[in-house]
Amino acid sequence: MTLATDIRDACLVLPQLDRQSRLGLIERILGQLEAYRTTALEGVPPDKRFWIDTLIASVKTSLDEIASMDTAELLGILIEFEKLIAVLDGISASRVAVPTFH
Repeated sequence: MTLATDIRDACLVLPQLDRQSRLGLIERILGQLEAYRTTALEGVPPDKRFWIDTLIASVKTSLDEIASMDTAELLGILIEFEKLIAVLDGISASRVAVPTFH
């Protein structure tokens, strides 16, 4: 299974997920973003990839807050992460293989 599939599956059962399960999913997304930063965006000048550095730092400092969000808020965030991962998958497919974090 891919992370995108896991995000979609989590969205379907989000109200039933406990805080630990939510936290685990957000940590997987964070790990995948870090992998994309070092592989798919390798060679991109730092001033052109500051957005992902900022996103990673923001997610790292907000892990507990994100995992504790109400279902509607977290659902919106997960949908946006799924879209971003799909875009980064497309970029990385044309460059190198990026490992999926499980």
